[in-house]
Amino acid sequence: MRRAWIVICSVALLAGACGHAADAKLTELQRVKAGQLDIVLLSPHEAIKHPQDSFVIEFRSSSGALVDVGEVKATSTMPMPGMPMFGSLDVKKTPVAGRYDVDAKFDMAGTWRTTIQWQGPAGAGSVTTSGNVQ
Repeated sequence: MRRAWIVICSVALLAGACGHAADAKLTELQRVKAGQLDIVLLSPHEAIKHPQDSFVIEFRSSSGALVDVGEVKATSTMPMPGMPMFGSLDVKKTPVAGRYDVDAKFDMAGTWRTTIQWQGPAGAGSVTTSGNVQ
């Protein structure tokens, strides 16, 4: 019985610790306005890192509330002489409406141009941003 109690307490502590990791503090890297929406890029780091990283895109109203924009796609390019370099951005909805997780792959550090497009309940739109990948 005592062993079962120790196992239950250990599992509870681990579950609590894992929940806090998901709530890690995010740093706002960039905010872009598109009509009535603010598109906010957030990261657990001070910058997006190459060759691989993840970050969050949030869509917010002028009052700061998260807004469900439906389907979101993103592309990223680095302008170069001759032909641009392409990054890989895999955008996934989260359980929180208006918040999207992004898995990113960038072949090199530098300034990347990212286009974010959405289509859904808040209408359709797109923005293009430039940001530094370290």
